[in-house]
Amino acid sequence: MSTDPRTEKVGRSKPPVQPPEQPAQPPAKPPVQPPVKPPVKPPTQEEAMSDKELQINPPKVFDGNLDNFIPFVQDAQVYLSLNDKSYNTDQKKIIYVLSFMIEGTAKTWKEAFLDSVFNDVNQDYGKFNNFLLNIKGAFSTADSEGEAQAQLRQLKQGKGTANEYISQFRILTG
Repeated sequence: MSTDPRTEKVGRSKPPVQPPEQPAQPPAKPPVQPPVKPPVKPPTQEEAMSDKELQINPPKVFDGNLDNFIPFVQDAQVYLSLNDKSYNTDQKKIIYVLSFMIEGTAKTWKEAFLDSVFNDVNQDYGKFNNFLLNIKGAFSTADSEGEAQAQLRQLKQGKGTANEYISQFRILTG
């Protein structure tokens, strides 16, 4: 009798062949979540308003006429002080004022000022208070008291009311 090696051992069966064991895989990492940002609180109406430039009448274009100089500077300063969050540096204030000096002798003065700034290595506009002193020196009347006296001599009631005349007199004598 021939024996088949496969059947040689009776009663014993071969265990089923199992595939080789796979190395254990590390557990899958959970997906990385971006950090949660806290919700952005919308600005209050007051905060939103404070970031915007408040619009009042800006100064009128200044052409170098001495009669318009003081109102021009005052209007510019009022506008800048009201919008101090937007115009928070000397350079921004100076550029704002220069932006209205676009005609006549004021334009010529502005061009000379900007030439001096741009020819400077640092391109420094300087301090706003010094800038105001410079334009006041260039455009205010040399003798404001004498100018007021001359206007008083010319003052006539004319067609205005007595109150208007008195107001004008007080302004000139002030």
